[in-house]
Amino acid sequence: MSFLGALGPTGKGVVEYWGCNARDVDIMMGTLTKSFAAAGGYIGGTKALIEHVRCNSAGPCYGASMSPPIIAQVLSSMKIMCGEDGTDIGARKAVQLLRNSRYFRRRLKQMGFLIYGHEDSPVVPLMTFYITKVVDFSRRTLKYDIGLVAVGFPATPLTKARVRFCLSADHTKEQLDYVSFTVF
Repeated sequence: MSFLGALGPTGKGVVEYWGCNARDVDIMMGTLTKSFAAAGGYIGGTKALIEHVRCNSAGPCYGASMSPPIIAQVLSSMKIMCGEDGTDIGARKAVQLLRNSRYFRRRLKQMGFLIYGHEDSPVVPLMTFYITKVVDFSRRTLKYDIGLVAVGFPATPLTKARVRFCLSADHTKEQLDYVSFTVF
C-alpha cells in the first residue's frame, strides 16, 4: 500500500517517506477510501504490468468504472495535497496527521495496549486477539460515537483479531484523548 496522502513530508506516500525513486518501485497500489474520501483503488506500474493485470484479473471483467463525481473528488483532493490549489493546506495536513499518528499510538502504548504497525502510520491496529473481543470492543465503542474497523478471522489468523483506528489530520488532541480514555 502506498499510503498516498497519509505519509511523507508532503503526503506523497511511502515512496516520499522512505526517500525512494518512484521509478524503482515495481507496483504501486492503494485505496482511495481513506486519504481521498472516495471509493475504489488503484494500481500503477509498467505498461506491461498494467496490461497483464487488465487481461488476467477479474477486476476489469466484473468491476465497475469509477463515476465522474468520484474522479472529481480524487482529483480535487490530489490538487490540495500537492499544493496545486494555491495553498499549503495539503502540507499542513500531512504534518498534523503525522503528529496525530505518533501521539495516539504513544497514548495507547502507555496504557498497555499492543499496537501493530509503524509509528508514523495513521492506521492504528490495536490487538484484541480474539474475535469475541473484537465484536464486544466495536459495539462498546460505537455507544460512545467512536468509529473503528473490526478485523478478525478469516481476514486475520484466528488469534490475531484487532480493531483499526483510522486517524485524520482533522482529529483534535481532545478527540484522541477521548478515544484513548474510552477504550481503556
